[in-house]
Amino acid sequence: MRKALLIMAHGSRAEAANEEFKALVDAVAETTREDYAAVLPCFLELARPSLLEALQQLEHQPVDTVYVYPLFFNNGKHVATDIPAQVEEARERHPHLTIELLEYFGTAPGLASLVREHIAGQ
Repeated sequence: MRKALLIMAHGSRAEAANEEFKALVDAVAETTREDYAAVLPCFLELARPSLLEALQQLEHQPVDTVYVYPLFFNNGKHVATDIPAQVEEARERHPHLTIELLEYFGTAPGLASLVREHIAGQ
């Protein structure tokens, strides 16, 4: 395996919220072991690890391609500007890696159905 997945959230001052996100990433990692050498969390701001710090965690992994998946709902300033800027900086600092920015979560097909199902289950 030569691919890694970094799932990015906004980050929170509330550590419990950051830990909840990290638990979600761990659950994704459990179901994607065959697809990625590593699946790690990272945060845009307010929490750690940052994107650059998460990339440092991959230094000794057999990885040449890193996918960055923004777990954001809307194409606001963070998705349109801030995240691409951080990815570009990461590419400059890690030229040996192919770093690809995936579409943000809010573009996922079936998202409206998932929301409806979640509401109906409450």
